[in-house]
Amino acid sequence: MRLVKLNIKDIDFEYQSYTTELYDSILRIGFSFPIHVIQLNQHYQCIDGHKRLSVLSDILKKDPDYKRGSYVHVVIKNNGDERSNDCWRGRNTH
Repeated sequence: MRLVKLNIKDIDFEYQSYTTELYDSILRIGFSFPIHVIQLNQHYQCIDGHKRLSVLSDILKKDPDYKRGSYVHVVIKNNGDERSNDCWRGRNTH
């Protein structure tokens, strides 16, 4: 699994309500886990992390100069980079 940094502007997500605890946590420490997306041409669709992206979009609206910025770590689920699936077992023999 390879992590990639993407701008939130390049990720389509469904805005969802969230708790103040989640907001405060992301404001304080950022994201602990990467967002999961699928790639659709030159854009990305969120499949896991809608609430966290909702929090980040609200933070950026209030403070465009947010210290962590608008880039997030993501895992692209449909780019063939997942080595835990069956097709990689025969290739990695060391």
